[in-house]
Amino acid sequence: MIALGRLRLTVALAAGITAAGIAVTGMSQAWIAAGACAVALLAGLSAALAPARRSPTEGGVHAIDDPDALHQRQLRIEEDLQRLTDEQDLQRGVFEVSTELVGCVDETDARTRFAAALRRWWACQHVDLVLWERGSWRALGGELHGEFPELQQGVQLPPSAGGDLILDLSAGVDGQAAVILRGATPQPTLAHLSEAVQERVADVLRSQLALSLRRVLLYQHLQELARSDPLTGVHRRWYGERRLEELVEGGAVVAVAMVDIDHFKQVNDRLGHAAGDAVLAAVGQALNATIRGGDVVCRFGGEEFLILWPSAAPLGASIAAERLRAAIAALTDVPTQITVSIGFACVHQDEAAVELIARADRALYQAKAAGRNRVVSAETSAGGTIRTTNRDRRGSGRLPI
Repeated sequence: MIALGRLRLTVALAAGITAAGIAVTGMSQAWIAAGACAVALLAGLSAALAPARRSPTEGGVHAIDDPDALHQRQLRIEEDLQRLTDEQDLQRGVFEVSTELVGCVDETDARTRFAAALRRWWACQHVDLVLWERGSWRALGGELHGEFPELQQGVQLPPSAGGDLILDLSAGVDGQAAVILRGATPQPTLAHLSEAVQERVADVLRSQLALSLRRVLLYQHLQELARSDPLTGVHRRWYGERRLEELVEGGAVVAVAMVDIDHFKQVNDRLGHAAGDAVLAAVGQALNATIRGGDVVCRFGGEEFLILWPSAAPLGASIAAERLRAAIAALTDVPTQITVSIGFACVHQDEAAVELIARADRALYQAKAAGRNRVVSAETSAGGTIRTTNRDRRGSGRLPI
């Protein structure tokens, strides 16, 4: 606007000068006045188009003219760039963690992967993954390295370096769950960031781990449904046979027993199938209650059950079989008194799992033929050499009964 005003003023002055020259000197001198007008017009255009120069007192000083202001602005830009870089690194790290957890479906694997994910950000001595179930805490994937936590909030940062970092994973389970970093110290990538940023990183990781833990527990539940017989509560046949093959082919010492409910068809015929189901459920429950922690019971078919006793020698298998027979004969909460016949066999050197089951089955039929409600060993008249030591422990001596 200022430049336009200057131009208009210059044009007006030039016109005035020209008119005055024409009036005073006449037409003969008009060209002199016109030349002066042209000079004035050019000067006006130059002044109008030239940038206006401001005095140091008009409107302050440009930042570019102030080195201190320029330096401060440069520092702010560098801080913003560093913040954006840190944010990008955090997002990349969280994304990598989420992709690494996709295939996690096992308790032990979950603990290992959770530890690896968290150690990206915090160094620690141990990582505990715990779950509250059936009224008590349980460590998943290994032993516990400290006390069980008191869950007060989603993220509990260590009160000081070397303290415990606790992440509440209860959002991924029906009850309560947590992952605990014992002796946690922020890694260099996280140590320079504020506590608020550290808490935000921990909270994002907590969400990822909670989802992964839920997937692990759901997968385990599906596995249990797939391998468990809903009526008797014992494992299905396929699981028992697969587990036996693993033991036999792996060179382990193992004994198997075939268990058959005596006169079960008469129970169905006289009392009905509902009574027969009640008998099957009672027998399954009794078998589960009598075996050891590492033993396996599965429903082999109809009223027959298969039992695996890892590390059992003939004497130990005989004692265990007799204990099972007596426990079932003593059942009272059944529609009618029941008994079972049991035949067992111990694995021989270089014997296949299917052959081992067949020998135990033949011993079962001998028990039935001898009057039922008894235990018969396949080893009393069998040839071959009984396997007495695990393949990976050969030379360490005989296994305990």
